[in-house]
Amino acid sequence: GHLAPDIDLLLIENHRTNRRFLVGPWAEQEGTDLLLSHILQKHRQGDQSGGRLQLNGTDVLWAGIAVTGTPYDLILLDRPRDMGWGSTLATRFLAVGALILWVAVWVALVLATVISRKLNEKSAALRHQVTHDVLTGLPNRALLYERLEEALDDPDHGGVSVALLVIDIDRFKEINDTLGHHFGDRLLLEVGARLKALLEKGESVARLGGDEFAVLLPDATGRQALERVERILAEMKRPVMVDDIELEVRVTVGVALHPEHAADLDTLVRYADVAMFQAREKGLSHMFYDGAADNFSVRRLRLGAELRSAIARGEMCLHFQPKVQVDSGRVVGVEALVRWNHPTLGLIPPDEFIPLAEQTGAITPLTLWVIEQGLKSIGSMRELWPGLGLAVNISTQNLRDPDFLPVLVEALRNFGFEAEDLTLEITESVMMQDLAHARSVLQGLHDRGIRISVDDFGTGYSSFAYLTQLPLNELKIDRSFVRDMARKRSQRTLVHSVVELAHHLGCTVVAEGVEEEEALGLLRAMGCDVAQGYHLSRPLPEEQLRLWLRTWAARRNDASSDQAITASS
Repeated sequence: GHLAPDIDLLLIENHRTNRRFLVGPWAEQEGTDLLLSHILQKHRQGDQSGGRLQLNGTDVLWAGIAVTGTPYDLILLDRPRDMGWGSTLATRFLAVGALILWVAVWVALVLATVISRKLNEKSAALRHQVTHDVLTGLPNRALLYERLEEALDDPDHGGVSVALLVIDIDRFKEINDTLGHHFGDRLLLEVGARLKALLEKGESVARLGGDEFAVLLPDATGRQALERVERILAEMKRPVMVDDIELEVRVTVGVALHPEHAADLDTLVRYADVAMFQAREKGLSHMFYDGAADNFSVRRLRLGAELRSAIARGEMCLHFQPKVQVDSGRVVGVEALVRWNHPTLGLIPPDEFIPLAEQTGAITPLTLWVIEQGLKSIGSMRELWPGLGLAVNISTQNLRDPDFLPVLVEALRNFGFEAEDLTLEITESVMMQDLAHARSVLQGLHDRGIRISVDDFGTGYSSFAYLTQLPLNELKIDRSFVRDMARKRSQRTLVHSVVELAHHLGCTVVAEGVEEEEALGLLRAMGCDVAQGYHLSRPLPEEQLRLWLRTWAARRNDASSDQAITASS
């Protein structure tokens, strides 16, 4: 009423929502609603834009207008005065212009506020999607880099170190492949939640990808970083329950500090990642970055990235080391040892790339390639050397692969081998990771006739009770015992005991690492079955193996039947 005091009634109505706004002394008068409904009907039907009506016995003039571009209609009611009704109403419309403008501005502000809020919500949602991990909801690598950059540029941290922890779940791929991606996702959620619960003010946790997490400590000394690592390791010792399966989860943590180890962001991230790999290679749960041990870190990362494609490119090759019967000198088989002939780095030894293959998951296709190529190569020699067997090393990931046994059986059939001509060598440590599962898989292999050998025997576990629980055909004494046997009585005693133990269990004994004639003589006296080592032959490519076999056969033919094995270099 203050905006238009001479107006008897002003109606503003939204014809979409049917909401009304009334101004004037007639707003509460009886009959007004009915009259307004009648006027609006005429106005909206286009019959009239104004006229004269009766309201409770009083003449009423009205005029209507639709506000272009909006859902609003304006209706003005007034009593006749000295001027004509049209002029009177026109004057009244001018009088309420300010009110109309106020309503329009108010509507525009409301719409602008709603639109701005929606845009802000969408923008925030988009930024969250870009900067956070979809599965865990934790910050991702991009947001970690932002916060890390802020921490490094912060002038107020007073010279205190910035610590970055890179955390990797041990055996995650094995868990994921065995129990399924659903279990793996649940495990990642649990690990992420535990790490987040350990955070203090100003600290961040992020999922870098896969099974790798990072924790940023923006103001921490080396001692404080170590304390946090110890808390993380302790927290991860609690079993994880998923779908009634209890699993013990272990993690490996790498730590790098700014400015002690790295001066910039990218180097700090890389050094923390390298420290994690250094810890894993040394069998440790955690490790601070060690620059002295990082001579090949870039090389290692490069090899890990190129390993799987190297198999397809034909860069892998096999060398074969003969296994010789100690009492007769007959060659009973060879062990296939894979080498990587890198196009720019040259021949890479297995000790360098096999751990990378296990970490990246490339070990499964690599092992199958070794078996197939080994059978193909040895199969072409068996016409001249019948009964020549093949031994291949396998890993725990091969035991977890449900297709491993069918692929083996098919490969043996394709290359014309009997099952007993193939020996699978597996270390004690691999078997003991999950003895029940290993026993089940090895039993299936053994039932098919494939020979099972315990590699590096004597280095893994002090208790030999597990030997009676596994279907074994062969024990392979570790080279560390055989190498010093001629000089150390304790080593001779141990080797002799293993030979007797294996024979009591019905197993063949293979001594690897035979490097001198004296050791070979001692093994013969102990009743050891098979010898392998540089004293007999180093690992050889296929063509050199053929030549070695011919030379070895010729020497055997020249020797008397009761002569001991002679050295062959």
